[in-house]
Amino acid sequence: MRQPLKLVPPANPGSEDDRVLARVAGGDLGALGALYDRHARALLAFASRAVGSNEAEDVVQSTFIRAAKAASSYDGRAASARSWLFGIAARLVQERRRSFARLARALSRFDLSASSPPEAEDQSDMKKALLRLSEAKRVVLLLAEVEGFTCEEIATMLGVPIGTVWTRLHHARRDMRAFYEETSR
Repeated sequence: MRQPLKLVPPANPGSEDDRVLARVAGGDLGALGALYDRHARALLAFASRAVGSNEAEDVVQSTFIRAAKAASSYDGRAASARSWLFGIAARLVQERRRSFARLARALSRFDLSASSPPEAEDQSDMKKALLRLSEAKRVVLLLAEVEGFTCEEIATMLGVPIGTVWTRLHHARRDMRAFYEETSR
């Protein structure tokens, strides 16, 4: 008589990530590959929406470099290593924007035209609407609506009060609705 198949629940990915980060913190940089394989695709999708596909790979690579350097500071208090990595990526996106803004201001002092991000004619309405949001609103909206993080997780990732996250998310949603109402006329 055949034994019925027993379904084994999948291992908790967070606990595996915790073990991998502990190995990285101990100097085993080869273990970083497992973390990369598990999370790079989602980080790349987030970064592509946040900064565009041309810069997304740089953000993802920088995320894992920073994660390797900070692995010893990972204490497992984040909901998961995934949210910890997304927090690193979100901060890199913000740093990148500030850096480009400083460069644009510096170039404008020399009467050189600082170019804004190119808006291709064939961009979808969603991309156009996202580009109209401020960086802070766009990052919070993407983390909440696309990546599925809670406001509490986002606040921890970005190092801001939860009220700030709620406000940014509210205004981002309002601005997106206004954009769609404006374009549907």
